Amino acid sequence: MRTAHSLASLACLALIGSVLSADPAVAGSAWDDIRPSAFGARPIADGRDVLSFKAPYRAEDQRAVPISLEATFKDGRKLKSVTFIVDENPAPVAAVFRFGDDRSRVALNLDIRLDRASPIRVVVEAHDGALYMSEKFVKASGLGVCAAPPLGDPQVAARTMGQMRLSDLTARDETTRFRRLAQLDIRHPQHTGMQMNQITMLYLPARFITAIEVRQGGQTLFDLDGSITLSENPRIAFDYQVNGADVIRVRATDSSNALWEQEFPIGSGS
Repeated sequence: MRTAHSLASLACLALIGSVLSADPAVAGSAWDDIRPSAFGARPIADGRDVLSFKAPYRAEDQRAVPISLEATFKDGRKLKSVTFIVDENPAPVAAVFRFGDDRSRVALNLDIRLDRASPIRVVVEAHDGALYMSEKFVKASGLGVCAAPPLGDPQVAARTMGQMRLSDLTARDETTRFRRLAQLDIRHPQHTGMQMNQITMLYLPARFITAIEVRQGGQTLFDLDGSITLSENPRIAFDYQVNGADVIRVRATDSSNALWEQEFPIGSGS
């Protein structure tokens, strides 16, 4: 399977022109091209008995659309990966999460860019190779958000790039003391390659997070392959089981080969 990084690069080159000229009447055809690139000819079953996927009916802010997933295999199978896809985005594969060998359930919440009204899909893969999918159609008020200028001061964005915060979101009761929920925030402008500097009128080079590794002690919580479809300053909430380790380690890299690493005490808000 291709990584989300390579899929994102190919999608940007192949689809950047069509973003400006696509006919809404053929919007639903994108999945026919995305599916074989991401999953080959593998069958994909209806995910209603495996997962719960939430996305807004209409995007309030297309720069940062919150989507969430809860998935559980009640038959004892383990989760291998979760893939989020936005059909009509220039880089449709938003993120691919890959897990360690011991996850039978997972909860994720993240923000994505929505270039235009589009189906948003999540595909869950079991360790036996079975695939399950759910989708939501999200309406939008405009087009071309992937080409919209970045928010904020570019000098501040450059200076703070790679700064991380891990917040503990665990409910304060006994039923959740072994299953925790955390939120990772990473400062990064997530330049798409389609945005123009409003002063120089030149396009900003694409620069986006390509990989995030999250470890609890020596245990892999997840590895993420990212793309320009992750929002500016990505936000990723995730659950995990306490394993006795003292710290969570985060390692992030971007398409310019920059590397950032940080450790956070378990249950921290640092």
